[in-house]
Amino acid sequence: MSDATETTEGLDRPAVGAIAPWFGSNRMLAPRVGELLAGCAWLGVPFAGGMAELRHLRARTVIVGDLHAHVLNLAAVVRDPTLCATLRVRLEGTPFHAGELERAQAACGAREALGRAARWDGHPDVAWAADYFVCAWMARNGKAGTGDEFDAGLSVRWEAAGGDSAVRFRNAHESLTQWHRLMRRMTFVRMDCFDFLAKCKDRAGHGIYCDPPWPTDGAAYKHPFSEADQRKLAARLGEFTAATVVVRYGRHPLIEELYPADRWEWVGLEGRTAANRAKAEVLLVNRKPGG
Repeated sequence: MSDATETTEGLDRPAVGAIAPWFGSNRMLAPRVGELLAGCAWLGVPFAGGMAELRHLRARTVIVGDLHAHVLNLAAVVRDPTLCATLRVRLEGTPFHAGELERAQAACGAREALGRAARWDGHPDVAWAADYFVCAWMARNGKAGTGDEFDAGLSVRWEAAGGDSAVRFRNAHESLTQWHRLMRRMTFVRMDCFDFLAKCKDRAGHGIYCDPPWPTDGAAYKHPFSEADQRKLAARLGEFTAATVVVRYGRHPLIEELYPADRWEWVGLEGRTAANRAKAEVLLVNRKPGG
């Protein structure tokens, strides 16, 4: 492997597939994203979400952005070796209990009410990361990233189907060391996706992976994404001709309109819903001129 394409190969991949159980997460199909972006030396990810795809992206430089400061701060703490160890110690004895979840939710909610989350300056905060980790992994699966994520109740399994919620929390805690190894060479920025894309260079060897809110779910996120945003994003991504662009969506008439098959390669896949039902997904790959 050349110096231009350093990889995460050889590092332990986290046993838990995301840094937070995100609404609309791509944990199952994330490996395909890595395959489509293989060979890129620089990668930009403007929609961080739960970061499931990061386990499969191999590049010398990976820049990860989002507007969701809570998850970015968690990632920044996990990236730092000393702070990650401190976070693990803080979470070690945390009881899996509704009272602990409510305390953490109140702390994260207060931070938002005071505007402190929006003003995150990139300096990692361990106490905040611990609170958000509890909010994400003790609450019902798939609530992270939504507008009401700090109102979700404790995840309690009342039947044998599926995994145990307390075990899931402990597994996520144990995987933090592996996530640290993965993230230590990545950079995290709080940035609007369009500002992020304005920084991206349209060059061979560069790649961009976008997992924006889907047209059917855009209003559910903490940072909503409208139809106008969908159109603006498609137009901006269509301007890249040298860099490789991969976009994830569910099948929808608006997406068929915005990403026509004569300009974008449609890679059909079958994902799963939070209720473990099959759902049709697609990875869109920009076609180079003459390709």
